[in-house]
Amino acid sequence: MLSPKTPSHSKTIKSILEQSKGIIFDFDGLLADSEPYHYLAYNEVFERYGHSLDKDEYWVEWTSKGKGIAGEIERHNLDLGIDPIELRKQKFEVYSRYCEDGDIRLFPEAIKVVEFLKTRFPLAIASGSWGHDIRAILKNAGVEHLFENILGKESASKEKPHPDIFIKAAETLECPASQCVVIEDALKGLNASKAAKMRCIIIRNQLNLNFDFSRADLVLSSLSEFAALLRISLQKLI
Repeated sequence: MLSPKTPSHSKTIKSILEQSKGIIFDFDGLLADSEPYHYLAYNEVFERYGHSLDKDEYWVEWTSKGKGIAGEIERHNLDLGIDPIELRKQKFEVYSRYCEDGDIRLFPEAIKVVEFLKTRFPLAIASGSWGHDIRAILKNAGVEHLFENILGKESASKEKPHPDIFIKAAETLECPASQCVVIEDALKGLNASKAAKMRCIIIRNQLNLNFDFSRADLVLSSLSEFAALLRISLQKLI
């Protein structure tokens, strides 16, 4: 059931889409239920060196703020005896296994949202995950055809909250940055979109309920609400 804010949200989405020529999606935690597997992969690697990640802290410091390995080491004053670059390499290997094995699924409403928007706009994924991992998840879901433009970790030298990957996505879509709208679920993604001068729609989930997304152009309660509003808004677009 839609919230009492539905009429105003519908008008806001319609206005945003009318001013947009390209849509850029985040991936992890937005379209794919992959964040728990990023945690499992990092935790497996850190435990090899005697440190366990706190799951609640991970959702805040890693997933939304984007502090990563350096932040974990600093917060806990860790001396693991291994280069952080090697830690990341080992994590990528573990995480890729989950992607290839089909353990990571898309959220139920994700495909519907993408299909709605694909009828009107060129789409891109701009993610901090490797492109081959994103493609593996999409392939396992049977929807790799929905995205021609996938920009992963290899596509930009600086990760979110830096705007580099969103700017590159706009170039790939051949759209001015000011006419792209970003669909995100993380604070680092919101900050990156604003640094890129792009509009941003935030989708709430169980991991980001307590974050301040006041800089977003619109904050929605779920992908389900987004899908329902898109059904209404796209029909009204001229």
